[in-house]
Amino acid sequence: MIIQFRYLVVLIVLAVFITACNKTVNTPSSGNGGSNGSGSTVIGGATSDYMDTTSVAIGSVIITYSKTSQCFPSNEIFAFTATAPNLPAGATFNWTFGDGNSATGVTVGNIYNNTGTYTVVLNIKSSSGSVLYTASVSIAAWGQEVTPHATFSTQIYDVNYMNNMTFTSSSSVQHGTLTGYTWNFGDGTITNTSNLVIKHNFPDSPSNVIYPVKLIVTANSGCKDSTIVKVSAIGVYKISGDFNAVSYNVCTGEYIVFTPTATGVPAGAVYSWNFADASGTYTGNPVTHTFTYQNTFNVIMTISLNGAIIYQVNKPVFAFGQNIKPKALFIKTLVSDSAYYQTWSFYSAANIPHGYFADYFWNFGDGKTDDNFNTFVQDIYPKSSTDKNYTITFVVTGNSGCKDTATGLITIPHY
Repeated sequence: MIIQFRYLVVLIVLAVFITACNKTVNTPSSGNGGSNGSGSTVIGGATSDYMDTTSVAIGSVIITYSKTSQCFPSNEIFAFTATAPNLPAGATFNWTFGDGNSATGVTVGNIYNNTGTYTVVLNIKSSSGSVLYTASVSIAAWGQEVTPHATFSTQIYDVNYMNNMTFTSSSSVQHGTLTGYTWNFGDGTITNTSNLVIKHNFPDSPSNVIYPVKLIVTANSGCKDSTIVKVSAIGVYKISGDFNAVSYNVCTGEYIVFTPTATGVPAGAVYSWNFADASGTYTGNPVTHTFTYQNTFNVIMTISLNGAIIYQVNKPVFAFGQNIKPKALFIKTLVSDSAYYQTWSFYSAANIPHGYFADYFWNFGDGKTDDNFNTFVQDIYPKSSTDKNYTITFVVTGNSGCKDTATGLITIPHY
């Protein structure tokens, strides 16, 4: 086969470029496997046979063309040759390929960059330049870079069903469109789809299993590419239950001990905890945690084995937090003083750093009390023949149940 020098240069450049790649792809069938009679041409380090040979008779001119595979590692290259009767010596074959390229010779080649239908025109001229024959043929070319690149990612769809996974294709093709995805999940399941995203539930197994998941993508050119990702399916463990949370030292510095009560947990499992208070993740069984503020926290216990999550459960836990003990304070005031009585008032000045008050109790020291959660109270004290002292006791209780007591002394003078 004769190819002009400039096309030979293109082939050499393409060969150097493609040889630098080490991608493995699937290529479609070579059709009828026809040859242009010149054997095989090495393209990009691989032998690409010319195929799909077609002969078209236009009057007395017969144009025959064939092409190499459009799929990587080959490049689509068209070869054209023609015959005509009664040609004089020195006749030339002048070709235009419909893409701006042209060539001269009985057998020529052309590389189309873009997908499309092109009209190839042949003018056969005498040595003096007179046109002896004109013929044209329409050809369909896929162009270059029409082989897709297969790639995908996977993630767990639901942490409670660790082997129910979502697979998302991020495959692409430089020129053309993707038309199909074939998923081989390595567990005997093969699915053909046109969707980018697919879910798959691997079968239950008592131990971890690694599946070689293979994706084959097909472009509209018929070219294919495949990739394999090893996916670990977690062994299915029949775990149930949650954990206990027990509070200690509420009034002086609360801490809570978390103890797992889940059953069916395999040996070697690791327990990690998220206490929902922005303190980070902790590991342990059991584990102790101190909450700063009073609140209900959605505590999450996660069980992992060999770095993979095998169980997760959450539970609301109420914590009183720190500095929750109330401080009892009150103010005593002499309201009135008569010959035989004195009236005193008592006003709470108690405070609580965290939480709220749940109860006030007043003991006026004269046998009378008040437990109606009153902030302000009064009492009338009778005078006697001698001065008399009374101890006022004020007890405050926080919502945590923690208490504090304040006392004060008043003296009622004699009449």
